[in-house]
Amino acid sequence: MTVFDYTALRAEVVEFARTKVAVRQDLNQRDDFPADLWTAMGQSGLMAIAIPEDHGGRGGDYRALALTLEILADVGGCQGVAISWMSHALNARLHILGQGTETQKARYLPGLASGQHTVCMAISEPGAGAHPKKLSTRAEMVGDDVILNGEKTFLTNGPLADLFLVLAITDEVDGRRAFTSFIVPRDSPGLEITAGVKVDFLHPSPHCGIKLHNCRIPSSNRLGPLGDAFNAISLPMRRVEDTLAAAKTAGAMRHRLRLLCQAASQASEPGAATMAMTGSLGRLAAMPDGLSAMAWRAADLLDGNRDDIDETLSSLAAAARETTKWVEAEVEAFINTWDIEVSTALAIANRDLVESLGIAASARDLQAQKRGQSLLAAS
Repeated sequence: MTVFDYTALRAEVVEFARTKVAVRQDLNQRDDFPADLWTAMGQSGLMAIAIPEDHGGRGGDYRALALTLEILADVGGCQGVAISWMSHALNARLHILGQGTETQKARYLPGLASGQHTVCMAISEPGAGAHPKKLSTRAEMVGDDVILNGEKTFLTNGPLADLFLVLAITDEVDGRRAFTSFIVPRDSPGLEITAGVKVDFLHPSPHCGIKLHNCRIPSSNRLGPLGDAFNAISLPMRRVEDTLAAAKTAGAMRHRLRLLCQAASQASEPGAATMAMTGSLGRLAAMPDGLSAMAWRAADLLDGNRDDIDETLSSLAAAARETTKWVEAEVEAFINTWDIEVSTALAIANRDLVESLGIAASARDLQAQKRGQSLLAAS
């Protein structure tokens, strides 16, 4: 078995982030993802990192994903680019590779590795979010076809995608819904692209919505098990995304710390930085390493293919979130205490880190309550 070369990957991604991402000063303020940059990510091999070699990929693993994600946010200095890349990479590996039939893998994975295809997960709905009791999109089996009706929103990479992974209700018994996922090509009859919810952070990661009106696809486009997609696809995606996102946050914090240090050096007279200021910066500098370790641990567990890691992944995601909350409070206090002049770049970095904490916050708070209840019950 060929040993994956993480050192070579690091050098490669650093070079890409430095020459293709960091040089574009407008990225953090764009609503659209530059088509030429997305194409370059495919041509450079970034899209292929975690797809097996026999499907046109490079044979990397979740550790390779975490490493790439962190560098894109750190050296590239753009969290939105990192998030869009991660969404594509995870959908390809976790869903098409993990749940697809051999026919589906052969059909889609080479194109996903080259960037010819872009895949987007479609779960959330207007006014419902991703809560299973509130979702209403339905799929009806009609002969050899499936008819989809409903609406999806907040689709990360939706404007770039030519493949949508749509979660839909396929059965309901005594109020208990069964969900199934389907691969829905963009050009399917009855699929309409909508504006969706405007997201004013993590630029240029694009979002849109879709409406499905009697959208007809072949039944062979079913992805994964019939009736168990929420457990097999939606929940694993949330856990993996939350834990690996710690790598993005670590990179973003390193990038932001450089900006903060530049501003702090200008705010104080040469040689006049106090012990309090340097101590605060030192504490902030330690946090990205902790987040990197959490993301790497999560990736290591995922690469082990164990089936008993859900609780550990949830705990790692929670620890990363609480660490991030502490850091953001400390950064705000630092800026206020030392009267730091906040540049546009620093303001954007702060905004994206803070706003990212709000994504799926209610679901994470519910998980925390469940952990607390278990602790009380066991005492």
